[in-house]
Amino acid sequence: MSPVPSTILNRLHCRAWGVATLGAALVILGIGHALAQAGNSIEGLTVSKGSSGRTVVKFTLRAPLANPPAGFAINNPPRIALDFPETGNGLGRSAQEIGDAALRSVNVVQAGNRTRVVFNLNKPQTFETQIEGNTVLVTLTEQAGLAADTPTVSRFAEARPGEATHVLRDVDFRRGKNGEGRVVVELSDTTTGIDIRQQGKALIVDFIKTTVPRNLERRLDVGDFATPVVTVDTFSQGGNARIVIEPKGLWEHSAYQTDNRFIVEIKPIQEDPNKLTQGTRAGYKGEKLSLNFQNVEVRAVLQVIADFTGLNIITSDTVTGSLTLRLKDIPWDQALDIIMQTKGLDMRKNGNVVLIAPREELALKEKQSDLEPLQTEMFQLNYQKADAVQKLLSDKDGKFLSKRGNAVVDARTNILFVQDTSARLEEVRRLIRQIDIIVRQVVIESRIVVADDKFSR
Repeated sequence: MSPVPSTILNRLHCRAWGVATLGAALVILGIGHALAQAGNSIEGLTVSKGSSGRTVVKFTLRAPLANPPAGFAINNPPRIALDFPETGNGLGRSAQEIGDAALRSVNVVQAGNRTRVVFNLNKPQTFETQIEGNTVLVTLTEQAGLAADTPTVSRFAEARPGEATHVLRDVDFRRGKNGEGRVVVELSDTTTGIDIRQQGKALIVDFIKTTVPRNLERRLDVGDFATPVVTVDTFSQGGNARIVIEPKGLWEHSAYQTDNRFIVEIKPIQEDPNKLTQGTRAGYKGEKLSLNFQNVEVRAVLQVIADFTGLNIITSDTVTGSLTLRLKDIPWDQALDIIMQTKGLDMRKNGNVVLIAPREELALKEKQSDLEPLQTEMFQLNYQKADAVQKLLSDKDGKFLSKRGNAVVDARTNILFVQDTSARLEEVRRLIRQIDIIVRQVVIESRIVVADDKFSR
C-alpha cells in the first residue's frame, strides 16, 4: 500500500503554513476563535530525558484530559501521531524543531475541535502516554533491532511502577476460521505489563507482576485442533505469570489487546521455495501500524484508521462505546477487523467509501432491501456501447446492482434495460450521466501535393 498517512500529514502541515502566511493579526484572531470552540488547549511543549535515558515529551494543557490521546505509529517514514479531541493549539506555532537523538521535530496542527500532534522521528519508536494532572507525558522507546541468532523481547505493554499485582482470570484456546490458533487470556485490568518473545521453537509471554490462580496452572494439549499450536503451558515464574506456547512446523504470530482480553494468534505458513523469507500474513495486505488506546471512543479509533488509510469511513450514529486497544506492527486492515469483531460491527465497502455499523443493523437493512419492490428503467445510450455499460454494472466489485438486480442490452438500438430497487436505479442514473458523454478526439487533416521540376508560380 502507498504511504497514505505520510501524504495526509504533509497536507495538514502545508495547510498550517498556508494559514500562517495570511498575516499575524488574522492568525491571532483565528486561533482565538478556534480555542474558544475547542474549550481546552495545548499551552506548552517540552522535551527531556527520563531516568532510563528515554525521550519524554511533556504537553501542558489548560485543563486535564479525561483519557489519554489516541495515537498510532508508522515505521516508513518513522512517525507517531496523537489526536487531542476537543483541544486547540495554544502554542502559537505549528512546528517545533527538537534535535533529539530520537525525535527530530514536532508538528501541532488543529483541524476543527481536534488537534493532531505528529512526532517526526529519526528512527522507529514505541510510545506510552500517561496523564498527570493537566499534563500528558509521552515516553518514547527505541524499537529493539532484530537479530537472527538472539531471542528478542517485545515490550507489548509497559508495567507501571507502584501498581498493585494483577491476576489472570482465564486462559483459553480457540481455532480460527483459517486454521490459526488463538490463545485468549482474560486479564484483571487493562494496565498489565506484557512481554512477548520467541525462544527456540517456543513463544513465551510474560505478564509482569501478575499472579496465576491455582486452577489455571495447567497444560492445554491442543494438538487435535489442527492448528500450528501443540501445547499451551501456564504457570508462575518469579512474581510474573508465564505462558509458553509450543507450535510446530512453519508459523508466524501476532498479538493484540482489546480491553481486558489479550490474544496471541499463531498462523501456519505455506512454504514457498522461491522466497527467502517465509510468511508475511496472507489475507491482510495493509501497511503495518501500531495503536495504543486507553478507554477511547470507538468512533475516534475509526477516525484514526480513516486518516491512516485515506478511506472515507462513514460511521453509523448507533456506533457507540469506548475501547482499550493495543496493537503492535499489525496490518491496518487486520486492526480494523479486530475492532469490528470486538464491538460487534460490520462494514460494507463501495469504492473508496466504507460504511461501518452494528452487524444487526446492516443485516436488517439488507433484509429490508430484499423486500423492496423492483422497478425497470430504460436508458438510451448515445456515446457509450450498451454492452460495455452492462458489464460495468454487473461487475461484482462495482456493486452498482443489488443481488436481485439485472441489466439487459438491446444491441440493435443501443438501449440498456435495468431492473432493480429505486435506490439502485438512482445510482445507475448518476453513473450513466457521468460516463455517457462525448469523448474528446483529435482531428488530423492531410493534403497531398504532386509537383515536378516544371512547377512554377
